[in-house]
Amino acid sequence: MSTPDADRIHRSILEPLRALWSEGRGIVLLAVSVGWLVSIGVRLVYPALLPSIRAALEFDLTSAGLVVTVLWACYALMQFPGGLLADRIGERAVLTASTALTGVGIGIVVLSSGAVSFFLGTVATGFGSGLYATTRATVLSDIYPDRSGTAMGFIQAFGNVGTTVLPPIAGFLTVLVSWRLGIGFLLPIVVGVVIALWLVVPARTSGGDSVVEQLSWDTIEQLKTGLGNRTVLLVTVSMFLVSVVYQSFTGFYPTYLVLEKGFSEGRAALLYGGFFAVGIVLQLVSGSSGDTIGMRWTLIASLAAATAGLALLPFASGLPAIVLLSGLLSAQLAFWPVVNAYTIKVMPDEMQGTGFGLVRTVYLFSASSGPVIIGRFGDAGMFDTAFLLLAVIAAIALLLCRSLPEP
Repeated sequence: MSTPDADRIHRSILEPLRALWSEGRGIVLLAVSVGWLVSIGVRLVYPALLPSIRAALEFDLTSAGLVVTVLWACYALMQFPGGLLADRIGERAVLTASTALTGVGIGIVVLSSGAVSFFLGTVATGFGSGLYATTRATVLSDIYPDRSGTAMGFIQAFGNVGTTVLPPIAGFLTVLVSWRLGIGFLLPIVVGVVIALWLVVPARTSGGDSVVEQLSWDTIEQLKTGLGNRTVLLVTVSMFLVSVVYQSFTGFYPTYLVLEKGFSEGRAALLYGGFFAVGIVLQLVSGSSGDTIGMRWTLIASLAAATAGLALLPFASGLPAIVLLSGLLSAQLAFWPVVNAYTIKVMPDEMQGTGFGLVRTVYLFSASSGPVIIGRFGDAGMFDTAFLLLAVIAAIALLLCRSLPEP
């Protein structure tokens, strides 16, 4: 005989997951999710390896921040082309090409002989992963029109499996062998994902009509009209601010723990992975919460917790306190599945991929300067001040989200 608690768990978790797997859509969701695991995982492996890369290539903190900035800037620049290409040539081709280019970038980084070739590989990796992000979101919105928030929560949580597991693996391989193996172990995974995406994802998941079938001044006018309303502008600025926080925090959290809190590189990598492990649960909860109790309040709650964590971190010491704060800081990860689903919902249908890609390019590229600025703060001995500044930025985003209407 089932208990009320068991029934509640079944309704809140098992039924949504069963719905995601229905009608043959689950295999597509799984393939796209594994691809996202690689795409986001490779970008979050970099910060875990930064202490070793700094030593090997003789980078200061500002140069290390520039590595993260270049990675995120290249990732950002491909958001709009990714959405545009998906609308024109189909989602499968874009996802497959994106993953293949990411693999090429990883290969160049592994074989790099100095700073120049290392940065070239980083550029290719950023471009490749950037093509993936917009298209994986629109694919899920297309195949799950009534459960887009839940699907986004699932794929974000699945991606966080990669960000939880891959950085500690990379750190272990770096200590055992070298930082090159710490990123090079991803290459065979990339090959498998390329094959899976080509075999599983439909050539096109969106409708045949697209505002970008013929690029013209009329297309630009339609984009200006569709993206210029108050709601889209508010959510874009909010995503920009939270992206500054996310890129800067994830780019330097392991290094911050080593330099300011006195942790070893291995322990810092484990705490970094733990940050994403908690995020797996929070993203699953936030996606479902956005579909049930409302997207606006879910966004507000996630940012309130993240702001508190950032404000408290500079004053914390000792492993137990840092572990607790890492969990609280994971709340910023719960923001993304909901805000992505929200943004797609408020986009006109005929420019879904292109419009969402343009918005992502704008806010991600604008935010990519965050890590190099945080690196400058670190070189000036002001790491704690930098994290307090991130708390202020998160608080401003929180206030903006209070003004968003429920879609």
